[in-house]
Amino acid sequence: MHHLKTSQNSRSITRSLRGHATLYILVLVAMLSMVLFLIAQVVAKPQASSDTVGAIVPVSNELQEPVDVVVVKEVRIATLLPFAADQLLAMGVQPVCVPGLRGRTPAAWEGIPTVQLDHSAGPNLEQLIAVQPDYIISGSVYAQFMPNVESITKAKVIMMDVESIQSVMDHMQTLGRIASRPDEADKMIASLQKRLVPKVSMPESEEVSVLGIFGTPHSFYAFLPDSYLGDLVRHAGGRIGPEGLESHKIYRGLAPLSMETVIAFDPDVLFVLFHGPEESSRAMFEGDPLWSSLKAVSEDRMYFLQDDMYAMRPGSQLDLAMSQIHDYVQGANRELR
Repeated sequence: MHHLKTSQNSRSITRSLRGHATLYILVLVAMLSMVLFLIAQVVAKPQASSDTVGAIVPVSNELQEPVDVVVVKEVRIATLLPFAADQLLAMGVQPVCVPGLRGRTPAAWEGIPTVQLDHSAGPNLEQLIAVQPDYIISGSVYAQFMPNVESITKAKVIMMDVESIQSVMDHMQTLGRIASRPDEADKMIASLQKRLVPKVSMPESEEVSVLGIFGTPHSFYAFLPDSYLGDLVRHAGGRIGPEGLESHKIYRGLAPLSMETVIAFDPDVLFVLFHGPEESSRAMFEGDPLWSSLKAVSEDRMYFLQDDMYAMRPGSQLDLAMSQIHDYVQGANRELR
């Protein structure tokens, strides 16, 4: 009897010990699971990066499965090129600054900080630094200042010149890529191409001769064939001249020429870009004996072009500029033939 009680007590103690051991194991497993969960959360937490654009970082969802999340930093684009400002705004992207223009500023630019430009000193560095750009869009007229600008601002400089019809489309695509708006850029290009006047093909002997000048009767530059205006004239069935001129070192697409060269060329059409009222400019040309001797002036084929459309903001209104040049050149062609 005593042996039976001892055996029963032993079995009871064994069961009790086993129960306690199981409980301890369950507690340890629960604690270990909690520690592993906390470690996983710390490791999976995305690290913020102030200078990363489109970085992919691993995170965890509720099931602890890895998921890639793109952390996007908005690109800050400073533009010193009016054309680029217009295109970015049309894509729905506001540049962090635009160039300061003389005269009236486009309504769409209102409220955007401006950077003052000087051909002899370059862009205002203090104003550029203040907007903290990632990219700076500039024309080649300021190329000599860009290495210093890039070094100080730590921004990437993108050089753009609107010097042909095709360059307008190419630059729109570049801006779309920089601003992460490639689809918007493609749509804008497709819409623009539908509005363009078809190219006119003329035999070389029948091409309308055109002189395009920038300035006054006494101080001027001629537009070259490889300029934006030169390409528009070619597209319209004309030929801008005279040939053999050498481009200015800074102002690409323009060349100095003498009055003797102008008289020898004697163009069918004269295009004038002048800073001032058309009436005063026309009076100066018509009142000058040398200019008035040109057939383009004497036969009333002298046209005054808006410097905003062809010089200050070339490319921004390509469809309107192309239509205007086409009408002038083909109107002269009908008169002369």
